[in-house]
Amino acid sequence: MLKLLPVVLLAGCVATHGPKPSDTIFKEKDRDWLKIYEHELKVARENGDIDAWRFFFPEYIKELKKNAESKTQ
Repeated sequence: MLKLLPVVLLAGCVATHGPKPSDTIFKEKDRDWLKIYEHELKVARENGDIDAWRFFFPEYIKELKKNAESKTQ
């Protein structure tokens, strides 16, 4: 029984295929940067990470302005 243990452990988690670049293709228009930046700001606030806040807040403001401009056109 102990002789089969290494075989079971090594063969139990075998990947059938590896990820391909086509698995990660996304459309830029489907990415909602405002939600991403809101989440990052929330996490930075929860963790007291001032540097992250200083990085993401201007990016969030830029994205807000970009969205406001695209809605007025």
